[in-house]
Amino acid sequence: MYEEDYIKRLIKSIGQMAVAIVAGRDAVQSNIKLDKFNISISEDGLLEMMVRKYVSAGKINEAQDMIIEAIKSHRSKQNYNIALLFYEKINKWDKNKLSKCNFSKQKIIEGLKNIKEDYSSFHR
Repeated sequence: MYEEDYIKRLIKSIGQMAVAIVAGRDAVQSNIKLDKFNISISEDGLLEMMVRKYVSAGKINEAQDMIIEAIKSHRSKQNYNIALLFYEKINKWDKNKLSKCNFSKQKIIEGLKNIKEDYSSFHR
């Protein structure tokens, strides 16, 4: 029984580390804690990895939806920064690339405006 639990934890830890590596984390140590074969990733860290994954796959709407849901569930400075980096990155895309992903420069402007409003009320 104990050996089976250990193997499950080990497999889960390896999978999570692989996700972190594939997602392009430069400083894996900053977002992943190694503790006796257990790896934990913060919600904000997982959000950042998933947003990067969706952006690289051209799933911009899914990435935006994920950011919005994360901010609704808990506002944090890191979520705010993830949102800003998301919009900054896709703002560099040309209109054709955005259009292929069912997105536009106008949606970027609206998204930034909404993030600003959400966080301005948060800091009052």
